[in-house]
Amino acid sequence: GRRSMASLSAGRRLFLQSRQQQQQRWIQTTSKALADPSRYVTGVTLSDIESNPSLAAYFKANFPEWQSEDTTTTRPIPTPPPPIDPLVALNIRPLSCQLRDPVKEEGSRACYRLRRNKLIPGLLYGSDPTKNILSIDHSSKIMIKTHWDDIFRETQRYKLHFENRVYELSVHDEEGNLVQDTPQLVVPRDVQWHPVKNLVICANYIRYYPGKPIKIPIKYINEEESPAMKRGGFIAPVSRTVECVVEEGVRIPEFVELECTGVRLKDVLRTERLIFPEGVKASHRVSDSTFLVGTVFGRRGDADDDK
Repeated sequence: GRRSMASLSAGRRLFLQSRQQQQQRWIQTTSKALADPSRYVTGVTLSDIESNPSLAAYFKANFPEWQSEDTTTTRPIPTPPPPIDPLVALNIRPLSCQLRDPVKEEGSRACYRLRRNKLIPGLLYGSDPTKNILSIDHSSKIMIKTHWDDIFRETQRYKLHFENRVYELSVHDEEGNLVQDTPQLVVPRDVQWHPVKNLVICANYIRYYPGKPIKIPIKYINEEESPAMKRGGFIAPVSRTVECVVEEGVRIPEFVELECTGVRLKDVLRTERLIFPEGVKASHRVSDSTFLVGTVFGRRGDADDDK
């Protein structure tokens, strides 16, 4: 609830403070080392001098400074490992944007001008019960603009899976101050792409909170263990993502794996082959009887060999 979101933000602040302190920390301590007579006569130890008065007199006459020499050593205190960012632990990346002027930066022509200035127009909308934000309230819809470099970095890293990731979105005003109720957890939604340049021209965000269904991509594993796919077979996908519910405090997975071991031609792949991580389960809208991942196809000769 609201307490969990507040603890996440507090953990984020503590992480940034501790990282800044560690960058400035380089403490040195000195330790007084015992006088070492072997530095003057090889093989002589302190016990030899204490047990042999003649040897002690020899050192006193020839090396009067051997006991008073400053032999301090300096060493840095080992720095403990840096704390884990709570956002990284949950597989959530930060993202920032700015408010749009509802008068001067609304409409097609204004959006064209924003894109020429490397700003992508968009909208932040949706409900968030952890912050008492309801979608029926008109004030929940915020006009924003995201810098093109940030969008390009994320789309190059995650390609089309950009819309299946959770981000911590910070909204700033013209003076650079954070807008109230931000940062917020969001998921890109209804992202529009240029038909030729394959670049994002509009990026909208819907609010996210733990327990809200999110679509996660499906990844095939152990394809080499499938008799059909080893001989040129393939899966004709029907669903490339599966809607999941991630429990609070559980890392949001990059993919949901599909086990392909033993898959044969004309097999229909459903939810029983999906491997959900601990704390992640399919949404109630995903039915075991109707949800279809895909069907295995291949050459006719392969199907005859499988019989």
